[in-house]
Amino acid sequence: MANKTLIFSIALNGYQWLYRNCIDSQRAYAKHYGYEYLVISRPYFTSLGVECCWLKLTVLLEALKAGYDTVLFVDADAYIKTSAHQLESLLQPDKYLYLAKSYSGRFNSGVILINNHLKIQQWLTDVISARHLTVLPEYDVGWGENGHIIEYTQNCEFVSTLDRRWNNTYDIHLSDYIRHFSFGPLRQNFLLNLSHKVLGRATRVLTKLQRYARTLHLLNSSQDPLIKLTKAALHTTKLFSKNNPT
Repeated sequence: MANKTLIFSIALNGYQWLYRNCIDSQRAYAKHYGYEYLVISRPYFTSLGVECCWLKLTVLLEALKAGYDTVLFVDADAYIKTSAHQLESLLQPDKYLYLAKSYSGRFNSGVILINNHLKIQQWLTDVISARHLTVLPEYDVGWGENGHIIEYTQNCEFVSTLDRRWNNTYDIHLSDYIRHFSFGPLRQNFLLNLSHKVLGRATRVLTKLQRYARTLHLLNSSQDPLIKLTKAALHTTKLFSKNNPT
C-alpha cells in the first residue's frame, strides 16, 4: 500500500447531497496532504436509520486491518478548513485514539483519529460487540455509538484529547480547523434544519416498512443488520475487498 493515511466519511440516507460542500472540503484537505479519501454513500438507504452511525466503527476496524497506519473519520456534516495542519502533527507516542470534547465536556465521535495498533483494534472490537448493551446514564447520549465511546474511553490509557479546533461543534467565533454542523448554534440555517427533519422522517417511514416486510418474511432478516451494511458499504468502495467482515 503506497499511501498509509486514510480519511473517510459516511453519507447515507440523503446526507451525501445535503452536505456535499463539507464532503468536498474533506476531499480537498486529503488531496492537499496526499492522503487517501473515501466517502461511503452507498447503499443510498439503510434501514438502520440513525443507528447507521455504528458503521464508522466497523469501517475503521476494517481500515486498520487493511494496513493503514493512520485513519481519520469525519462526519459528513463536518467542514475541514484549508488552515488545518497535517494529521501527523497530532500523533503522540503510545496514543492510538484521538477525540475532541463537545460543549458537554464529553467526547464527540464526529471526528475520530486513530493511529494503528493492536490495542486500538481490540478496543474497537470491544465497543462494537457491546453495541446492544446499555451504557451508564452519565455516558448516554440517547442513540448511536457516541455513548459507548464515552464509556469505553474512561480510564483508557491510549486515548488523547484533541484541541476542540479539530471538532468544533458549538463555538461560532472559534478559529477552528474542523467546523462540525451537527446541532446547536453552528446549524442555524432554516432550510438545512428542515431538510434534516424531512430526511429523518423519510428514513423512519422506510425503516418501519422494512421491519414490517421482515415480519411477513419478505426480506431476509437472518444476518446482523450492521454486518450486512458493512459488507454492502465495503463492497461498493472496493477499498477493503480482501478484508470484508464475515
